Amino acid sequence: MKTRRVVVAGIVMMFSPGLKAAVECSVQGSPVMDFGTVDPFTGGPVSTQVTVNWSCTRGFFESTQNTLCLHVNNDDTGGMLPRYLVPLSSQPPSLPFNVFDAANHSTVVGQPGGATNTGVGVNVSMPFFTFSASGTATFYGLIATPLPGNTRAELHRALMTGSQARVRINGFNQSCSAGAGAVTDTYTLTAQVNIPDQCQVSSTDLDFGTQNTPLAQADSTSTITVRCSNATDFEVGLNNGASGNRTMTNGSYQVSYELYQDSGRTQRWGTASGEQQSGTGLGPGTGLSFTVFGRVFDDAGAEPGSYSDTVTVVVTF
Repeated sequence: MKTRRVVVAGIVMMFSPGLKAAVECSVQGSPVMDFGTVDPFTGGPVSTQVTVNWSCTRGFFESTQNTLCLHVNNDDTGGMLPRYLVPLSSQPPSLPFNVFDAANHSTVVGQPGGATNTGVGVNVSMPFFTFSASGTATFYGLIATPLPGNTRAELHRALMTGSQARVRINGFNQSCSAGAGAVTDTYTLTAQVNIPDQCQVSSTDLDFGTQNTPLAQADSTSTITVRCSNATDFEVGLNNGASGNRTMTNGSYQVSYELYQDSGRTQRWGTASGEQQSGTGLGPGTGLSFTVFGRVFDDAGAEPGSYSDTVTVVVTF
């Protein structure tokens, strides 16, 4: 009798991607929506955009066509309609802005449970034997209104911590509103704008009027107005005129004058250390005024005619 041996071999197949039991998506890094440096005198509206990098994975038996919904949470003050960019000093005012799903800035991106729940939808395709995918999405930012007249010169920032990435399985172009899909990741979107130190200056003429000859000492005043970003420290100096020695000219004829910081005309106003006026800006909407006290000196030999000079106002900030 013959004995036959039957050998049964085990067959094992392993699908590494099958260890994933669901479709999961996440945002890579912490995106920053940077409005850049904005001149407080030109103000808004100011727009920008930020690219958000995402990646997704799926299990072997999970859906190959899915919709990733990217949401944006309230800012760190709790605002959504609008959100606010807050000065790092925490001093007012904050700057209203928002995050939108398209370049036409028509729909604010929010989050389920917030004042608006709309998300940005992205179609995620992972065909058979493809178990991961990655790509980008875009958020659009807008500071819609002119900057407040007392905007501070510093960095303004908003942190939208806990912003959600949600996934809707089994289909492209699914709705990203009303809490759709499972939360598979949270991330922080940062928005920021820098307001630089900036100043503008204007002045009135220093007019000594019509004087008789021989010329007697005469006084007059003018006003310099300086507008600077809120909290910007500045100094105002006056140069020595076109001739460099504070003389008004009429052709080859000259008469001397001087400029002072005080009504008693004892403190010279120039550009050297200790000769300048100082101040701190209150914002582009508010000017600070400084009075120039002028004096023309007596001159028995002054010839009749019209005399003038040009003095440059130097604002350092």
